[in-house]
Amino acid sequence: MVEIKIFLDEGDRYKDQQTYEYIMHYLMHNGIQGASILQVFAGFGIKHHLNLPRSLGSVDEVPLILMFTDEEAKVDAVLPHLKEIIKHNLIIKTKVEKL
Repeated sequence: MVEIKIFLDEGDRYKDQQTYEYIMHYLMHNGIQGASILQVFAGFGIKHHLNLPRSLGSVDEVPLILMFTDEEAKVDAVLPHLKEIIKHNLIIKTKVEKL
């Protein structure tokens, strides 16, 4: 089993829709067992800009973590397209044990 975490901002777009929505539909269409999106309270990335979207007057985007887990072969089959979509965001691949 392998887990993938993709770090996004809520406003990230791919083609004509939000990136996280496109990825969720793509994963469902390709038979991935399940996926979740977590909203993050705060975060920063490679540019070290601290995103605090819930602060008064903030214009920061809400950080998101999209996670999914499946057999390694199925994950490896969808990763090339995800890498095309997610060019500047972080993708982490971790081997996990299902209990």
